[in-house]
Amino acid sequence: MQQRKRGVLTGFLLIALAIILTLLMGAVRARAPLSFLWTGSDVTLQQQNQSTVQSLPLLNGKLASLGWIVGRDCQRGIQAYLQTADINPDAALVGSGWVNPLTGQLMNGESNNCQAGTLSMENVVRLIHSKGGKAYLTVTMETDANGWTARQQSDYIKTATQQPAYIQAIVNVVKQGSYDGVIMDLEGADRTYPQIQQLFADYNRLVWKAMQAINKPYGIALIHKVADRDDYYNLNGFEDWSLLGHCADFLVIMSLDQSYFTPGPTVSVPWLKQILAYALKTMPQMLPRIVWEFPLYGAGWHQAADGHWIFDGGINYADAVALVKSIPANQIDQQASNLNDPYAAHLVYTDSNGVRHAIWYHTAANLLRIIREFRAILQQTPQFSSAHAYLQIAVWYRATWEPGTLWRALLPVLPNGAA
Repeated sequence: MQQRKRGVLTGFLLIALAIILTLLMGAVRARAPLSFLWTGSDVTLQQQNQSTVQSLPLLNGKLASLGWIVGRDCQRGIQAYLQTADINPDAALVGSGWVNPLTGQLMNGESNNCQAGTLSMENVVRLIHSKGGKAYLTVTMETDANGWTARQQSDYIKTATQQPAYIQAIVNVVKQGSYDGVIMDLEGADRTYPQIQQLFADYNRLVWKAMQAINKPYGIALIHKVADRDDYYNLNGFEDWSLLGHCADFLVIMSLDQSYFTPGPTVSVPWLKQILAYALKTMPQMLPRIVWEFPLYGAGWHQAADGHWIFDGGINYADAVALVKSIPANQIDQQASNLNDPYAAHLVYTDSNGVRHAIWYHTAANLLRIIREFRAILQQTPQFSSAHAYLQIAVWYRATWEPGTLWRALLPVLPNGAA
């Protein structure tokens, strides 16, 4: 008799518990700004992977494109922006979110030239808002030869997971600057730093949670990958895409700088397919929320005496066109050059000192073709088609030297599904 009572009581308790859990889950979903939440539990991850994630309305313009405006080249960036603000009013800003890893505070760039007498970029945010666009703060850190070290960036990431003030510093700049969202763009962490992949994921999860609290979309800029340990592992090894796919509202994949060791395109369709395959392997649920970043520049190389190629650096579109026009015809290797290549214009020549050079860059027609073909590839993936997703791109970076005819030609290819 007692056993039956206990059985009946246990049954009632289980039913009550199920009802309470159902109500709680309903309340959580009602408050959630997204169709999924990250809580760190395996159950939540399984629910996210099984659900259909829709494209996130990140942009306001007719064109689904987000261009960066860089503080050190701000005047040319503003001029380029104004030429297309009627269809492409959204922008991400680099110059107000430089992190000091020793203090966790965000600083203005020392070379910002957006307005006279100040390093602030507030005038650019106001301009974007006046055109009906969204302005995204880019949080980044200088880690080149004259900047902070990879160890210092890694230490900052670890400390930020333990010190709420570091996360609050980002929130403060977002509020004070009237930004509409944040893109995390830390690119210099040390892949050998203990547990750096997990630390970087934990850090991003904390920033994401802070952005959710103020209703701002949060994204992470990812260095391109085609495998866990590809040729760029020393650069991208601190990022684990399978972890980071659960730490943001959206992701920006830096699908640029494809070629470094030998001359070649800055981006290509076969390479994009490789990146896509890796994204589908590591974070398939996020495919509708990936913003694909494309280059508005090319690169140059010269050949050493032993025959190997040395990377000289990037070259913007206008400078590349000017350089090509300046090369005498008798110096050009006609067989190795093709300025009419449908995907990437390139020129190989030998200068008056006998040094062989190669220049690769993308015209507006090149980029239009690559983006159009890549969109068709994306649309064939179940994760993309079932979510009724649309391709959203970003470009690095906006300035008057860009191939300016690109934007209006892109309108039929990249309509903003949220506009």
